[in-house]
Amino acid sequence: MFDVLEPEDPRHVGRYRIVARIGAGGMGQVYLGRSPGGRPVAVKVVRPELAGDGDFRRRFAREVTAARRVNGAFTAGVVDADPDGSPAWLATVYVSGVPLGEAVARHGPWPAGSVFALGAGLAEALEAIHAAGVVHRDLKPSNVLLAPDGPRVIDFGISSASEASALTRTGMTIGTPGFMSPEQLTGRPVGPASDVFSLGAVMAYTAAGVGPFGTGTPHALHFRAVYEQPDLDALPQELRGIVAACLAKEPDRRPTVADLLRRMTVRGDGEPSDAALLPAEPGWLPDAVNRLVREQATGELPRTPLATVPDASPAPTPTAPDLPAAPPVTRPDPGRPSPHEAPTRTADHAVSASPDAPAGTAPDGAPAPLSRRGALLALTGTALAAGTAVAAWKLSDGGSGAAGPPSAGHTTTPKSRPVSSTPQPTHASGQQIWAFATDDEVHTAPAVANGVVYFGSNDKNLYAVDAATGRKRWSFPTDNALYSSPAVANGVVYVGTHDNNLYALDAATGEKRWAFPTGSTIDSPPVVAGDVVYVGSNDENLYAVDAVTGKKRWSFRCRKDGMVEARPTVVGGTVYVASWDDYLYALDAATGRKRWEFATGDYVDSSPAVAGGLVYVSSDRLFAVDAATGKQRWARRGRKFTIPGAGYRAFSPPAVAGGVVYAGDEIEYLYALNAATGAQRWAFHTGNSVFSTPVVADGVVYVGSDDKSVYAVDTATGKRRWAFSTGGAIGSPLTLAGGVLYAGSADHKLYALQT
Repeated sequence: MFDVLEPEDPRHVGRYRIVARIGAGGMGQVYLGRSPGGRPVAVKVVRPELAGDGDFRRRFAREVTAARRVNGAFTAGVVDADPDGSPAWLATVYVSGVPLGEAVARHGPWPAGSVFALGAGLAEALEAIHAAGVVHRDLKPSNVLLAPDGPRVIDFGISSASEASALTRTGMTIGTPGFMSPEQLTGRPVGPASDVFSLGAVMAYTAAGVGPFGTGTPHALHFRAVYEQPDLDALPQELRGIVAACLAKEPDRRPTVADLLRRMTVRGDGEPSDAALLPAEPGWLPDAVNRLVREQATGELPRTPLATVPDASPAPTPTAPDLPAAPPVTRPDPGRPSPHEAPTRTADHAVSASPDAPAGTAPDGAPAPLSRRGALLALTGTALAAGTAVAAWKLSDGGSGAAGPPSAGHTTTPKSRPVSSTPQPTHASGQQIWAFATDDEVHTAPAVANGVVYFGSNDKNLYAVDAATGRKRWSFPTDNALYSSPAVANGVVYVGTHDNNLYALDAATGEKRWAFPTGSTIDSPPVVAGDVVYVGSNDENLYAVDAVTGKKRWSFRCRKDGMVEARPTVVGGTVYVASWDDYLYALDAATGRKRWEFATGDYVDSSPAVAGGLVYVSSDRLFAVDAATGKQRWARRGRKFTIPGAGYRAFSPPAVAGGVVYAGDEIEYLYALNAATGAQRWAFHTGNSVFSTPVVADGVVYVGSDDKSVYAVDTATGKRRWAFSTGGAIGSPLTLAGGVLYAGSADHKLYALQT
């Protein structure tokens, strides 16, 4: 529940003594604090870059004033704040509760009566929030804490209805894919009805363990929320009508919170329903969740700052479990994956070299591994694999000098320093060398060149970090989210961003050389071949850009809705690229002319892997396609979901080595398949989804999982060599360079691990 205080953390904020870290949010770090009399509070300290904005401080002060008027039974209200402090902060009631996402992930879907009780509590909370002139804008499972006497809604003091758009101009992203309303996603006015939409999504998730719009990249979830009907088939019949009403696309067609309260707690004649469970009364929670919540509520809170204590006796690395044989796969309709909404605890900007902790060990208090059904239900959280989690890549090392002087750019970098060497193997296999912390999830695959690691974070920065020490060389701030993995060649770093630009940055200093604009956001990692950079855009185009000048060489337009989120692959003068228009294309690398196309039957956000004259790509199936003709050689479906009617599991992006294709599935397995036939060699069981592209070297395949672990698996036997536990899901591709494995995590960190 709590993390130790870092050296840079404050020990007092206002009148509150800071005791421990709770987590991090969009606005800043959250701490457990105690008042002079010992009362526990949650203290949120605003990020320095926001607190330094005078306009933000004025808006923050007004919104804190509004939030203080919220006094609902099912809210964690604001008790104190200092918008003019250094730093700015606010304190709320501390709730010793269990996040809803954690409860569902560990114990599965709830019965209809408990979901109605939860919905009634959340509706009453929203009623109090809206009465104060505030719109929550980010109601999701991790912002709902479960207590014995009902749920509590947290983090509602962020944006008032009248000033939400002003806040977003500071660069904050408010809302979570899968729970955001269509009006949030399309830039229309946002009011209380937006929170009703989110409430419907939360109820659907709680009742089924599966969100109503599935999982995938944020763009996939956004598209479904705006244009597709929710999938409510797994909900109990009595819940479908009320949830469907909440999820209406148009705000004026959704019920009000008062309507929801009436429908969930009274009979048709307007009298209170004797059968209705009420969230403030005993029995409203499922039994297993009730035990978890009461255990949390009776736990003792820390009273003095937590200190890091070295572990004097390393625990043994757990051995690999016996692996079940995978059944033959057949070919019914594929299913849609489920979202993952699991809480993470993170640290702010900090570079920390770890003690020599044993590989594969979990933090104290970590939940036991989930069952296979539990793993299915655990696919629910904010750690969604972004568009960068689909690349199979080869990184190019380059020199420090490139043609042409850099142009002026906005960067926080010092000038060039001497380049250090790649880390030498001073740690045991599977042990952490260092970890670099950012302000948000790390979903991009790092690029490594000349002793420097380059990677992006959802905190909107591209970082350059010393490969030997994990210390920051420089950072380049962008104007929006960063899901594109960087590429490095000839002393230049190339990266796409959500401000629609492909950037070329000096690898030594981070200074901008040029920016190439596209018509939409860029999730596709660029690839450099010769003097050309190839990159996809969500404007449905693949672009070939001169690597030195930033001028367009050519562009290829896919079909309608053909967003190009995956990294293109360039082999033998051909560019292979996949698209959301359900096609894999082969293009002439010099001209952009189409050589062939292959219809996959479903959208493709997987980077193609090319080996032995075949192209391998994942869609609703894993395909092997002739690289010269585009004709299918074989196709394979994943395992069948255990939920009736849910279809078949999709594969992660593949990697190919030594005549074997390695690919994970969206529930719990890493597969090794014969590259020529698709026949299964072995299946390795992980604890949750595998969205990251495997990496293969020296008889070992490395892969990350949503169970928060990185695995090293023997390529011959499928047995585990070692495992390393992080604090968040691993959705991005891994990078191996110089005997060191680099892994980004939803716990906001990039890890360097000894192989």
